[in-house]
Amino acid sequence: MLKNWLLVLRPWSFTATIIPLSLGAALAWDEGIFDPILFFATILAGLAVHAGTNLSNTYGDYVTGVDTLESASHLQVVSGLIEAEAVKKAAYAFFAVAALIGFWLSYLRGWPVLAIGVIGLICGYCYTMGPRPYKYDGLGPIAIFFLMGPMMVWPAYYIQTGHGSWAQALASLPICCLISGFHLSNDIRDMIHDRSAGIKTLALILGIDRSMLLYYSLFRGAFLFTVILVAFGILPLMAALPLLLWPQLLNMFSFARSAVQTDDYSKLRLLEGAAAGFHFKFGSLLVVGTALQPLLHYLPR
Repeated sequence: MLKNWLLVLRPWSFTATIIPLSLGAALAWDEGIFDPILFFATILAGLAVHAGTNLSNTYGDYVTGVDTLESASHLQVVSGLIEAEAVKKAAYAFFAVAALIGFWLSYLRGWPVLAIGVIGLICGYCYTMGPRPYKYDGLGPIAIFFLMGPMMVWPAYYIQTGHGSWAQALASLPICCLISGFHLSNDIRDMIHDRSAGIKTLALILGIDRSMLLYYSLFRGAFLFTVILVAFGILPLMAALPLLLWPQLLNMFSFARSAVQTDDYSKLRLLEGAAAGFHFKFGSLLVVGTALQPLLHYLPR
C-alpha cells in the first residue's frame, strides 16, 4: 500500500519545488543572510502544496475520465488499488499542512507571504479540480511558468530577508523556462489520450510542430536568460555554471526531433523524464553556483 501511495504522490517531481525555493534562499545567502529554520519551513510548505497538487491532479484526471487504464501514467486509482476519495482527502490534508506553515511564516514575515501562499493553494487545487480546471483549457504550462518560478523564488528570498524586489523574480526566469518546458513535454506525451478525452491542452491547441518549436525555445531561453542575468549582475558570476550543460541540451533536442520525425510514441513518452532531469541538473548548478559565489571573496588575488 505504501508503494502505491508513493507512486500517486510522485515524490520524484518534488525537485520542481525544491530548486526554485533553494534558489531564493541562495540569493539571500549570497547577501550574507540565511536562517535554516525558515528555509526548512519554506521547503516543507512548498512540498505540501506540491504533494496536494499532485494528488488533486490525479483525482481530477480520474473523475473527468482523462486518466484511464490505457492512458494513466500510474494506475493506482484507475485500477482501484487506491480509492479516489482517499486521494482527494489526502490532497486536502497536504493543503492544510501547507496553510498552517504558511500562516506561521506570514506571522513572522507579513502579508506578502500570506498572499502568495493563498494564490499557490488556489492554483494547486484548480489545476484539475474546481469549477474550471485550467489544465483543461491549455493554461497549464503558462500558469506553471509563474507559479513555480517567481512565485517560489521571490517568497523564499523574502522569507529569509524580510524584503524583496523585482530582481528575485527576474532571477527565476531560467527556472521558469525549464519548468514550463517540462510541463509542455508532458502535454506532448499525452496528446493522443488527451484528444480522446476531449480536453484542451496547450500542446493540442498549438499542434505538434508549434509545440515542439515552443519546447525548443523554452529550453534555449533558460540559457539565454542565464547569460543576460549574469551579464547585468542580477545573478552572480558563478550562476553561469549551468551553461556547461549546453552539449547535453543539444543531445536532448536531437532525441526529441527523432521522436517527432519517426512519430515514435515510445520515444515521446521519454521526453517528460528527460525534461525533468534537465530541470534538476540545470537548477542544481544554478543554486550551487549562486551559493558558492561568496567564496570567491576568499580566493587569493
